[in-house]
Amino acid sequence: MRTLRAMILIVSVLAALLAQAEKIEFTYTALGAKIGTSTLERQAEGTFRSVTEIKVANVEVRSELQGRLVEGTLTEFTLDQTVQGTHALITAKDGKAKIVAGGQEREVSYAPTRVFFSNYHPFTTGTVADAFNPSVASSQKVDTFVIDALTAIPIEVVAKLSHRIEVGGKPLVAKVHNLKFPTVAFDVFTVEGEGVVAWDIPTQRTTIVRLGFEKLVEDPTLKYPELSKPEFAVKIESNVRVPMRDGVELAAEVIRPAQEGDYPVILVRTPYGRKPSAIEGEWWARRGYVFVSQDVRGRGESAGEWTPFVHERDDGFDTIGWIEKQPWCSGRVGMIGGSYVGWVQWWAAVERPAALKCIVPQVSPPDPFFNFPIDHGVPMLLGAIWWLRVVEKPSPDSSIFTPFSKPEALLSLPLSSIDDELLGKNIPFFDDWLSKESSKAFGRVNFHPDLPKVDIPALHISGWWDGDGIGTRLNWMAMNRHKKRNQHLIYGPWTHAFNTTTSIGDVDYGPEAILELQSVYLRWFDHWLKERDVWKGQPTARVFVTGANEWRELAGWPDPSSELTTLYFRSVGGLSTVKPGSEEPDRFTYDPAKIAFEPKDLEINPADATTVLNIKRTDDDFLLYSTGPLKEPMIVAGPIEVELHFATSARDTDFFATLIDKDPDGIRRLIAVPGKIRARYHRGFDRPELLTPGRTYKVTFPIWDTAHEVEAGHSLEVLISSQSFPSFARNLNTGEPAATGTRMVAAHQTLYHDRNRPSAIRFYGLPPKTP
Repeated sequence: MRTLRAMILIVSVLAALLAQAEKIEFTYTALGAKIGTSTLERQAEGTFRSVTEIKVANVEVRSELQGRLVEGTLTEFTLDQTVQGTHALITAKDGKAKIVAGGQEREVSYAPTRVFFSNYHPFTTGTVADAFNPSVASSQKVDTFVIDALTAIPIEVVAKLSHRIEVGGKPLVAKVHNLKFPTVAFDVFTVEGEGVVAWDIPTQRTTIVRLGFEKLVEDPTLKYPELSKPEFAVKIESNVRVPMRDGVELAAEVIRPAQEGDYPVILVRTPYGRKPSAIEGEWWARRGYVFVSQDVRGRGESAGEWTPFVHERDDGFDTIGWIEKQPWCSGRVGMIGGSYVGWVQWWAAVERPAALKCIVPQVSPPDPFFNFPIDHGVPMLLGAIWWLRVVEKPSPDSSIFTPFSKPEALLSLPLSSIDDELLGKNIPFFDDWLSKESSKAFGRVNFHPDLPKVDIPALHISGWWDGDGIGTRLNWMAMNRHKKRNQHLIYGPWTHAFNTTTSIGDVDYGPEAILELQSVYLRWFDHWLKERDVWKGQPTARVFVTGANEWRELAGWPDPSSELTTLYFRSVGGLSTVKPGSEEPDRFTYDPAKIAFEPKDLEINPADATTVLNIKRTDDDFLLYSTGPLKEPMIVAGPIEVELHFATSARDTDFFATLIDKDPDGIRRLIAVPGKIRARYHRGFDRPELLTPGRTYKVTFPIWDTAHEVEAGHSLEVLISSQSFPSFARNLNTGEPAATGTRMVAAHQTLYHDRNRPSAIRFYGLPPKTP
């Protein structure tokens, strides 16, 4: 399930202002389960009091907002709230505002405003809807004062088709506006004379509804009569102890139909806390499934030592074996979950437990040498340290989005000291990761060698901007290479928090970028676990083409109708379908000692995300190759591969390849996550060999999957460089071990593109969409 921090932040803004004194109640619901209430009392003279209480698993919120409106203008307010034990008091009056939180105090000027919201007070968003002027445009930016942050931000408001509803025998029309915040978009329903009556946040599977208006936001799966219906009462068993083969007991929540019987089971194994999944479990249990959510070994209330990756094969197998023996199990088990929770599905699957019938790995990594914690030989740095911060304690750390106190420590050497410097303690498994000099060094943690044994259906889900997206590519390709049946793929224009927003920074892919996935999951499990014939007709692959901003249903990935395109690097920065002849090589210099960064580069703020790439052609630490303006549109689709013929002055070095769309105004945008390789693995990832300076080598490595339409007049470009710090650790170019190396030298790189050494990029071109 998504991080609850994001969900609770989103589920907070709603309703309309009422001119008369009355009491209005809203119910917060996640996956059909009540998680909180918000009550607004407003007096005729303009004073109001709103109280919101929310409880989801271990997340608790209590927030009280009081204030005064004078002719619709918020002149003063007091916000007193506690979120997960953290208290904040925010006040504004007489042109001044003050926030006291976390032992700190900040004061700013305050100008009374008519458009405002507070994160945990539904009624305030009515002011945003009121500010929308339908006579101006269907999409407008509305400057909105955020009470919780004492700042104003622009919110995009888009008018949508109205809904008709009958309440108390009276027909009403609900206007619908889509509000786009930096990390999420959701629909707000308003009724004349009633104000805001509902919110629908499909990406979080959450609604906020005023009593009596529930029909506005019904479960979308109910429109499919062939799918399981919510017909069962629910029984929850908490902290059920599940024994492993070595005697260690893991903690699980078992949510099942109250009626005795045997049911198919959906299993989630997570290091992020099992209880947040309980709400999702109730949704499944009402539809005739048992839902088991388990803390992995050493996390939450599970016993044992937390060492990422190491125990997941055996613990997954043992857990499924235990489930199979329970009286409420039909003998058919499926798994679902994202990131690490997707990873554990593959580790369980290669052990071939008899009851495991299908999996849904979302944004799942591959073997650990090819993404996390090492990506094609290059140690991940910022992402690895961030994840250590998340999982270093038995329960997820709630301070993960606060800045590092010593960001300059990322430059520390040796690499094995960075955890000590940034986190204030040594993390042994981080040091162990860095010591791995080959793929095979991870031993049984690798699951790809055993994928030929896996014969169960898998629904692979990821996004073009997913930080683990290479995992979906490699896992999908491996299953297809082994000719495994019943493999299906969904790729959206999403980040690791897949299917939660339509935009990346200033690029909005449109409302169709979000899929209604809950019915897809239900259809999948109904078919493979309940053995109903309801999956027939589903596409093998469903991918979103950016640029064109449309979904395509394909017969495979790559699609069988796709043609492989090769573009060769040419002299003077060219990129051409014509093979090179006799051409001089290109050169650049990479010096790890000159790498610098700004602390703001480490801030995790989705609002600041962008695909724009700012580069200077005068820099000498990269090479850029371009097709020049295209005469016709071209769809670039994966799998994508780069072949480089190179020489270097160093014993080792790295290469990164970035795919770019350059528009006629000269703005360059990333269209895929860059690929990378550590050059010592030119013979293979289990055969590291240091380089001989001046000798010519060849490396081939993937750029991460994408499907993007480059418009006519735009240029397709490839940028070649040797570093992506601080996302990835610097190669010091000396050939010393990554974990312990400290000495740095500059690497003078030579890239060849001639008849005998044709550096190139290869990708598949999708045909235009037929009407």
